[in-house]
Amino acid sequence: MRNLLALFATAVLTFAGIGWYLGWYRVRPAPAPEGHRSFHVDVDGKKIGDDIHKGKVKFEEALERNGKDEGVTRADGSKTDTPPKPDSEE
Repeated sequence: MRNLLALFATAVLTFAGIGWYLGWYRVRPAPAPEGHRSFHVDVDGKKIGDDIHKGKVKFEEALERNGKDEGVTRADGSKTDTPPKPDSEE
């Protein structure tokens, strides 16, 4: 249970840090009655959606590049698109 809570806390803190770095939200002090503190949080949903879409496109492109480069590597380090033929048993 502790590990699950630690994983959840790590995920939340990572998301918060990345969101702050990418400008997904801003936290600013706002005017408040004397003796009180107030903060205003602006969330930019459009920027979040755009960044997620860009990341998804880059991820798909990387998968396509990896798929095309997946040849069989020979013992000498060269690559080929055809797998080696199995040795015939005699």
